[in-house]
Amino acid sequence: MYIKRIAPEELPSEYVFYLEYRYHVELSEFIVMVDDRKEILFVNKEVPQRDIDGFVKIITFPEYWVCDDESPTGKILDYVYKKYGHYVYMALTEAHAWRMEQKEKRRAAETAGKIIPLIEKEINNENPIVKYDEFLAHEIWKQGYDLNRPTLNRLTNYGNMYEFYFGYLLGSGALKDIIK
Repeated sequence: MYIKRIAPEELPSEYVFYLEYRYHVELSEFIVMVDDRKEILFVNKEVPQRDIDGFVKIITFPEYWVCDDESPTGKILDYVYKKYGHYVYMALTEAHAWRMEQKEKRRAAETAGKIIPLIEKEINNENPIVKYDEFLAHEIWKQGYDLNRPTLNRLTNYGNMYEFYFGYLLGSGALKDIIK
């Protein structure tokens, strides 16, 4: 992560907007802003290096429990909140959450890259392990979809979740007496 120490008036305008409208903080109160995509940490030049090092530890902490008192970053976050306030705490934890989301996306893409060829092989097999029943798959998907509930990260819907568990139950043999 690249650290850019600046005076408040040097903060790029898009971050001034975030500062004022996302965090409800005046430019004169600028302490830190994070450009997640470019991995730039904009820090007020008056902030001590020790604190900046703590900011980086929070943002780059590799686990979800960044706020936990038992984590190496929990006490740093307490200090940050007490010294710099809610906005800095939120900016740092949101940057951490963004990094964790990117980590999950990379993990999912890597795993999907290993699974998709197996699915395609089965789809193209003249004698698949189990015959695909489009009507049954649709009915199961529809039951979940009609619940109109979002999934935890709002990336799919319950229809997809129902299909996922249908596939799991089918593969585990739990449906062998129901589906012949």
